[in-house]
Amino acid sequence: MPYNEYDNNKNNNNDEQHIHQYENGLNYTDISIKSSLKPSASLQSSKSLRPCPIAVFERLCVAENFDYERISETELHLSINGTWCEHDISLVWNAKKEQVDLYLLFEGRTPSGRTDDMCRLVILINERLQTGHFDYWASKNSLVYRDRINLAGGAKLNIEQAMSLLSGALEAAERGYPACQYVVWAGKSPEEALDTALLDLANYV
Repeated sequence: MPYNEYDNNKNNNNDEQHIHQYENGLNYTDISIKSSLKPSASLQSSKSLRPCPIAVFERLCVAENFDYERISETELHLSINGTWCEHDISLVWNAKKEQVDLYLLFEGRTPSGRTDDMCRLVILINERLQTGHFDYWASKNSLVYRDRINLAGGAKLNIEQAMSLLSGALEAAERGYPACQYVVWAGKSPEEALDTALLDLANYV
């Protein structure tokens, strides 16, 4: 058989084999890719054996003598004394997303007509934060600080990570709370309010 004829027959046989594989749903390339994307058995096992991260925060509250309440297996509320007031923090473990969410809500409703100023203040504060961010919740007319720790892949939360999350929240609150008060009650512009709050904090320290 001439070489060219042999080569053509070989290519035809390969094409027929590929067609047969697709007809039978046997696309081996797809199978290998899909298999590589599935979590391994050891990863699933580590996730199932991981203790709830909220327990780490509970131990930290006991060690630091923070007031706290374990609302449920996946939620904890705690209070930390700040320079200007006591800050209430909520921690929630989302097992599906494998992350701990932190919320710090400033009490008190914003007077009507100051919504634009509060939104501007949020932008100014967020520009100065290294972790987390502030949101303005229109439904509650309040500022809320939010942050999270991602523990994807069955990672376990350590005490240093827990302390860092709370420290970031306290630092943000110490800037955001007085600035919010200056806007709401003193009638200052967002820029003036933040500058005054930072100056007060520097003088206090």
